[in-house]
Formats: sequence, structure tokens, C-alpha cells
Amino acid sequence: MREGTLCHNILLRLILNKNNPYLCGMDFINTFISLNISINPHFDHSFCSTTHDEVSIFLTLGLIAEDCLFDTDGNNYEFKIKISKSYLEKYHEELHLNIVKQDICCNIQTKLLEILNCNLTGIHRKIFIESQILYLLYQSQKNNLILQPNCDNCLIINKPNGIDKIHKAKKFILKNLSENITIPIIASNTGTNQCYLKKGFKEVYHQTIFEFIQENRMVKAKHLLQLENPVITEIAHCVGYSSLSSFSQAYKHYFGVSPSEHVKTLFPKN
Repeated sequence: MREGTLCHNILLRLILNKNNPYLCGMDFINTFISLNISINPHFDHSFCSTTHDEVSIFLTLGLIAEDCLFDTDGNNYEFKIKISKSYLEKYHEELHLNIVKQDICCNIQTKLLEILNCNLTGIHRKIFIESQILYLLYQSQKNNLILQPNCDNCLIINKPNGIDKIHKAKKFILKNLSENITIPIIASNTGTNQCYLKKGFKEVYHQTIFEFIQENRMVKAKHLLQLENPVITEIAHCVGYSSLSSFSQAYKHYFGVSPSEHVKTLFPKN
């Protein structure tokens, strides 16, 4: 079986629940938090934005099939979250909101997928969704604090043509995690030179290309290992490792446990 087909078959096992009763309707998590998820084809990239008024904080997140790390079955999703500011009064400290529309990282994509795939009901669902929403609020503010404007006009981040190529490089990487991705290959497919690519990628995403590839491969592998009856060798190939030993070594270095150890904790009866 070809590697591309193998990877595709694994990803087909991650199927979004289209019959989710909470899709395309308001979900009141508790007195303070509400969530609305809808299918929206009109966005051109995944994003997170934060707004607020006197009483509420509003998070809007777009999860777009084209640049999502995981398979969304070709659908684009919009998440609208409303959090009452009175909910945060229990912390006895004011949250100073930073309002910057931003791209979303693989960690946020994972949380959105977990919300979409949540099959819990009743209070268990409410507790789970509430915890995910608090993480999304934290992560959005963490990212905002990092992405401060920089007045240096020499930066690639301030050059529209340059930043478009860096975004193109990111999309190319996410679409080809199962392949042998090298900087020369990425540069060739994005129409830029290697030096410009490495410098620009670090400026835009605050990671080296290697760190970005490694992080996304590991997060994707961890997610696939949580599916029913995972086959570690297949997953290794799906995230770009030709050998099981090199995948296991990389996974243990990143998460502190090997893939097989992780599977045993998830499925102790297997």
C-alpha cells in the first residue's frame, strides 16, 4: 500500500460527528459561558479574534480545512464563544485583554477538534467544554502577548509579499507532514530562497522550521494514537518517519513516554 493512501486511511478514522446536536446551535455551557458552532465556508484561513463589551468577552475562531493539521472532512468551522466577565471575578484579578486577530497554532486546532468530536452528555460534557474554552481564552491571550507589533520596517513580517510566502510555506508543511520535508524543498515550493524562508518563518511563527515540523508531527501522532486500535507503524509513516525506532525515539523525547507506552495507558486491555 502506498504511504499516501495509508495516511489517508488513518485520517478517515477521525470523522467529525455531523449529527452532533450541538452543531449549528447555541450551547449554553453554564450561566456564564455559551458556545455556538457553525459550518462556514467563507473564511480563507484559520484564525482567532477577541472582542469584548462591558459585560462579556467574545472569542471567534475559524477552523479551515485547507490549513488545518487534521482532517475536517473538507468543512470549515466557525466557533463563537461568549464568556461573561463576572465569571472571572472569582480570580480577584482583572484580565487585561489584548485584541489582535491572529493565526491559530496546532494546540488550538487540537482543542477545537476535541470540542467538535465530544460525545459526552450532561454535566460531563459541560465540565469538559468549559475547560476547553478556558484553555482557548488563555491561549489566545498568551499568543496576543507574544505577537506584539514591531516597528522595524526591515522585518519580513512587515512585507506583504514576503509574509504571503511564509504562510504558503506553513500550509505546504502541514499538507506534507508524511513526506521527507526539507528546507530546500519548502523553499522551492514557495518561491523563495532558503535564507529568506528560515528568517521569515522564525519572525512570523516564533519557531524554527524544524521546531514547527517536529511539534506538528508529534501533536498529530499523539492525536492518532488516541484513535481506536492504533497501529504505531502506520502512524509513524503518516507523520513522516520511515523507521519505527526513529519515530519512537522522537516521540519519547518530546512527550517523555514512548508511543507504545502511551497506547498502553489509553487502552490497558489491549
